[in-house]
Parts: sequence; structure tokens; C-alpha cells
Amino acid sequence: MQVTRDIVIDLMPLYQSGEASADTRAAIEEFLRGEPGLEKLLEQEDDGVPAGDATAALEQHTVARTRAVIRRRAWVQAVALLCTLLPFSFVFRGGDVTFFMLRDQPASALLLLAGAALWLVYARLTRALRMTGL
Repeated sequence: MQVTRDIVIDLMPLYQSGEASADTRAAIEEFLRGEPGLEKLLEQEDDGVPAGDATAALEQHTVARTRAVIRRRAWVQAVALLCTLLPFSFVFRGGDVTFFMLRDQPASALLLLAGAALWLVYARLTRALRMTGL
């Protein structure tokens, strides 16, 4: 089988990342000696950064962003729960239990609206994480 330009271009990501076998590396290097234009293309794509390092950096960046989204989702859930339950809390006054209901504290409706908005944000973040497979 003869190695063609298309085969070399298809194998280039493996070659650049260092994951290609010794035989594949030898075949690509031999082909590149006869194709100076393709060797220049390889150098342009590489930009001086080994592909393995670029892949590791991309992986670290992706993990950091995923952790940030999970952390943000946890905070949104905590604040949403607080805003949802706070209007339904109670206090002990003089041995009696006093409930804070919407009829007694109409301003607490704002907390319920904030809680509803935060639950929507939480659902959106959960959906975004689920779409990534987490």
C-alpha cells in the first residue's frame, strides 16, 4: 500500500500528539521528506507547542470550567432553597409559634419570586451539565 497525502493528513493528529506507532511515524516522516509543502503545513499547525501539551491544557481548562459550573450550580441551589423556604419560616414569641405567611408579610413574595428565578437558573445549569454527559 502506498502512503498518499490524504493518509498523511489523516494521521497527522496522531503524529503530532506522539500517539502514533513507530512504523506510522517513520512512514509519515519519509513522506514529509518528499513533500516540503506538507512539512510547512505541519509546522504552521504546530505553532511551536507540542500537541500533547495543547491537549493536556485543553483538558485542564475543560475540567476547570466544569468544576466552576458545578460549584455555581451548588450555590444557586442553596440560595434558591433559602429564598423558597424563608417566607414559610416561623419564630417563637412569648411561648407562641408565629408563622410568617404571605398574608402577614406580603414583602416575602419577592423572596418567592427570587427563589423561582433561581430554580430556573439551577434547572438550566443542570441541563447544560447533563448535555455534556455529567
